[in-house]
Amino acid sequence: MATTTLTSAIRSTASGLATTDEVRAAFTEHREELAWLAGFLTGDEMVATACVIDASTLTEGENGKDQEWLWPWPREATICSALDVQRVRIAQLSSVYDRCDCVYGEHAGLPVEMLEFLVRESDVIRFRLDSICRFVLVLCGIGNRRSREVASLLGITEHAVGAAYCTALQSLDVIRSQAIIESYGYTAACN
Repeated sequence: MATTTLTSAIRSTASGLATTDEVRAAFTEHREELAWLAGFLTGDEMVATACVIDASTLTEGENGKDQEWLWPWPREATICSALDVQRVRIAQLSSVYDRCDCVYGEHAGLPVEMLEFLVRESDVIRFRLDSICRFVLVLCGIGNRRSREVASLLGITEHAVGAAYCTALQSLDVIRSQAIIESYGYTAACN
């Protein structure tokens, strides 16, 4: 597994700090995951490419990063770059979610089958969710972050985070149900 190889290579250096080459290698190795992440968050492939490049440039410029952060840092930098692009839109939408109810309270991360569905159907999901829902889905659902931390990162209220996550989960259920129905309808029509 590539991650195991990267991790063992990282741990073998004496300094414990990542070099510029190691940071570049981490971005290269995880290029597809980072492109997916930025594309899902921004909703635009060209903007996503710019976000990953920006994240790479920013991360290379950071001195003294612990080598254990060679995968989390590219991911975090990519999220922050995408957030910079979407920050105004998130601020505009947050008032809508502040007025919405959240029926669940603190949310758990997404189960494995829903994560697989999210990746498989990410184009459809990306187009059906607004920017706040996409960010909280990634940060809370995939990253298992607490609402308070996500609210601080996004610059919105904790209530807005919870309401957006509820909305995202409800939308995922609807999209998944529609995909199952379409799959069943397609199969039945073929028989």
